[in-house]
Amino acid sequence: MRRSVFWKVAGILVGVQVATGLLAVGLSAWFANDRSLDLAANSLRLRLDDLAQEVEQRADSLLTDGLTTLAVPLRLDLARRFPDPVLLLDEQGNRVSTIWPDTEEFPDVAMESEVAAMLPDELADLLTQGDIIVQLDAQQPEGTWGLTPVYDLDGFLVGGLLVQPLTQSVARELAGTREAYRQTLYVVAALAGLIALLIGAFFTGQLVRPLRRMTKQVERIGAGEYATRIAVRGEDEFGRLAAAINQMAQAVEHSVETLRATDQLRRELIANVGHDLRTPLATLLGYLEEAKRHLEGERKVAADEALTRARRQGLYLSQLVSDLFELSLLDSGPAPLRREPIPLSELLNDAAHAHRVAFEQAGITFQKEVPSTLPMIHGDGVRLLRVLDNLLANALRHTYAGGCVTLRAATTTQAVEIKVEDTGSGMGAEMLAHIFDRYYRGEEARTRQGGGTGLGLAISRAIARAHSGELTAESTPGKGSTFILHLPLGRDEDA
Repeated sequence: MRRSVFWKVAGILVGVQVATGLLAVGLSAWFANDRSLDLAANSLRLRLDDLAQEVEQRADSLLTDGLTTLAVPLRLDLARRFPDPVLLLDEQGNRVSTIWPDTEEFPDVAMESEVAAMLPDELADLLTQGDIIVQLDAQQPEGTWGLTPVYDLDGFLVGGLLVQPLTQSVARELAGTREAYRQTLYVVAALAGLIALLIGAFFTGQLVRPLRRMTKQVERIGAGEYATRIAVRGEDEFGRLAAAINQMAQAVEHSVETLRATDQLRRELIANVGHDLRTPLATLLGYLEEAKRHLEGERKVAADEALTRARRQGLYLSQLVSDLFELSLLDSGPAPLRREPIPLSELLNDAAHAHRVAFEQAGITFQKEVPSTLPMIHGDGVRLLRVLDNLLANALRHTYAGGCVTLRAATTTQAVEIKVEDTGSGMGAEMLAHIFDRYYRGEEARTRQGGGTGLGLAISRAIARAHSGELTAESTPGKGSTFILHLPLGRDEDA
């Protein structure tokens, strides 16, 4: 959880929410400050007015003595009314005396040395006007102050009360408002944090849940489950990311399968080469040993015969190795074909011409039914010619003298079919099912007679499939076999 992106997102949201809330409260306090001061000034005016009325009602000698002599109880009472010093003024605005706040009532009041000595200008005129004045601009030279005139019972001005400064009084007036602001700040900060956590949890869940799901799938792919795919939900960034991961996984799966197939082919090739070369090599070495013994016994004719057999065995080994490598190339993926336009009629005629003499020497009738109107195909002419050579040579090996081999060709709307029919020994169903398998050994196996390598039919089918075609066989025991080469018409570059 400590490494989860949730805490990062939640922390950012909490910070933003709290900062926004505090900023809102701060701006509210800033804009409400003037209004709060106005309310405080009105409240102080009322208090000064009440104080002046009380002095007027309780002082008996205001007319004769003014505010110079106030009774001690009244002075003590005035000391408990304001947390700031109260200056007693005469009718000319001169300070008569100062009543300091009661320290028991106001334990945190300023001392006498901290009181500003500068009195407001023109106090006499202000008293004469008869207004209660509250000045809360702390930037003025005389600071903050409040003034109220005092009259005797007959309504004559006898002096005034000056509260200076009003620092503690204003602070007490605004204490409730400021406390409300502080509580608001705490509540807003707490609510902002809680809301930010909830919003962070929601949005983080929306963001992180798909990422966690994708991460698990990618980890499975990394663990070797290359067939794993991520469900694409929507076309947003997560959907495109899931699609990209799926494409990557598909590419990785294809690459791994290709590597596995290549490794399997390599193993098969090594096994096949070792399997198929063991006996011919042993035979070749045996002929060479035999020739050596004949030479040591001065039997030159027998030695020549052994060397001739050894040479034939060497040629067979060379052809076998060539066939093995060609079959491996054809099975390893996209076949390395040299594609070009091929006139199919000419290709079939060339194959028939190359084998006609061999059929005549074997006493086998060879018939060719190839229309001259066969279409052009796009493919590898050399390899297709090899397929025809393999099929005709295979028919020659398994057809008795007096039999017949026929080469036919016909076209359909989308393909051309080439058939090689013989009247040879034919094959049973079991042999027919494995006739195109490499190294299949059955009784009277067609792939092992006549000196062939046994790979001709397997190579022929691989070449047909490389051209997007197919090679099949039909056979009836004792009546003969038919091999059918099916090739699609048109140009297939991706075959």
